[in-house]
Amino acid sequence: MREKIHAYKEQVDRIPVPTEKLDAIIAQTIQQTVPKRKRLNKRKLVYSTGAAVVALGVLFSSAAVSPVMANLVSKVPLIGSIFSAYGDNGLKLASEKGLTTVIGESQDVDGHAITVNEVYYDGTRFTIGYTLETKQAVGEHYLGSSPDLTVNGKAFGYAGSSKHTQITPTLATGIVDIDAINGLPEEFKLGLSFHGEDGKQWNFSLPISSRTDTKRIAINHQQKAGGIDLTVPDITMGPAGLVVSFQAVTEEIGYLSSYLEFKVVDDKGNELGAYSGGSQGKKSDGKEYLAGTRRFDPVTADVKELRITPYLSLPSQGGGVGVDKNGKETIIQSTIEMIKKQGKDIEFKTFTVTLKK
Repeated sequence: MREKIHAYKEQVDRIPVPTEKLDAIIAQTIQQTVPKRKRLNKRKLVYSTGAAVVALGVLFSSAAVSPVMANLVSKVPLIGSIFSAYGDNGLKLASEKGLTTVIGESQDVDGHAITVNEVYYDGTRFTIGYTLETKQAVGEHYLGSSPDLTVNGKAFGYAGSSKHTQITPTLATGIVDIDAINGLPEEFKLGLSFHGEDGKQWNFSLPISSRTDTKRIAINHQQKAGGIDLTVPDITMGPAGLVVSFQAVTEEIGYLSSYLEFKVVDDKGNELGAYSGGSQGKKSDGKEYLAGTRRFDPVTADVKELRITPYLSLPSQGGGVGVDKNGKETIIQSTIEMIKKQGKDIEFKTFTVTLKK
């Protein structure tokens, strides 16, 4: 281990860094920062972060030509938060408040290293932030779409999304949003496997614990529109987001599962940003059953009511042209067009949720 550290130090020492320029910038930043810290101690972190941002420009300039320097950049605590730099509003807020769990676990496979930087998990979301550093440029699709997961050793299927941001040709960051349709335990062992397109694999085993600063509000709202029986049993609010849970039943097979969405507006007239959500459906006895969640930006502390409007987000394009054996063209009505026709007149009613009295 000591030999690795020594070799790493030698690599760092050989990096050409404009030390005079860097020292001058840091010195100037400290001179500007110290008086403000003395006047208002509570804003110490804000000004410290500002100083780090000044240094960030110099570091990234070197990182563009040095993978070693890029590796250093990814490990600087103040500027290493994936959520703060590339997350949505909820993740940024959670990161700024220090609510995320710092992991910092790395694995190197043939010179390609993945570091799980941080995790956020509560009753509204489960998100993983990671860094990928490679020996040579591999492209933004090197890791494919999403990693494989296990929970307490058992395979775990999930809905969600992933985001990949290329910092330099050999350094990238990523965020994986996990929507657990059937829920997750408050504490569990997460198995996390990334797969490279060249066959490389990185396996992590991480203990995960849920935050407890979330609030669930029972609603049990029910309404019917266009043959769809909709139930919204509850919403869950946390520092990083709002989640609307729902259940639906319909006799019209094929247009419900993928297109049911919600619009959420607070009592100030602000529409909350909507993000990924998951749904799980089944068909039985001529009916379609659906259960799922939709996630939104967090609710600010001064909001007392939310107005929620369910709706169908229908596709805009579909159909085609067929040619019979005589060369005659005929219009083919695709499933998408049928869905649009079935769902175009379905309108749900807006309902209000009181958050506090």
